[in-house]
Amino acid sequence: MPVAADLVFDRLALEILRGDLPANTLLPPERVFASRFHVSRIIVRQAIHRLADLGLVRVRQGGGTLVLDPAEPTDLRLLALYYRLAPQRISGGPSVEDMIEKQYLQGLSIVSVAARRATPEALDRVARLVDAFAAGDESTRPIAELEEHFWRALAKSGGNRIFVMEVAWWYETLRDRPLAPSVRRLSRRARVGFYVELARRLVAHAQPVEYYVAVMNAVLDALFARRR
Repeated sequence: MPVAADLVFDRLALEILRGDLPANTLLPPERVFASRFHVSRIIVRQAIHRLADLGLVRVRQGGGTLVLDPAEPTDLRLLALYYRLAPQRISGGPSVEDMIEKQYLQGLSIVSVAARRATPEALDRVARLVDAFAAGDESTRPIAELEEHFWRALAKSGGNRIFVMEVAWWYETLRDRPLAPSVRRLSRRARVGFYVELARRLVAHAQPVEYYVAVMNAVLDALFARRR
């Protein structure tokens, strides 16, 4: 259950990202937020220090707290914040479509590296992982479990430690990721089948990159067609 400081932090962060609290202006005094959110000033102070840690505000002793431009911070935790606070509510920030496109293009990089660098033994392990999931009791195993295990294993098979770290960060930090509507509408069998086929092509060196691109281009075309 979220604690009071978390709730105040989320609300203030959303208002900064949305521009309700504009960049280069001062935050109202702590007592104003304490009254507004029905919490103590200590709770408000904790939330503001978390905003400062992310680079969304600058706390100046005796000079008030300055709101900073949310487009400038480079802390990856800010990206996670956009995901968690529902990007469709934040004008000017990353859109849901941006996030889905980044996710799929990241997958393309991982597939490309694995196809080029992974050993046959490593690719075999990935394929066995997928086959075991497909042959199991699908009614009790969420497909998100397959997806996470697949991408972690595939990134590891390619030997690029940056991708291994990025995938770990992705799954440990961004649990609530958006999903393309066309993928959400697919049956469970079809979604599992995609990973079965991709793993088969990786093992057989049968154009896995081209297969991934063809499938994801169709997903992205449908996604961005909604915005035209």
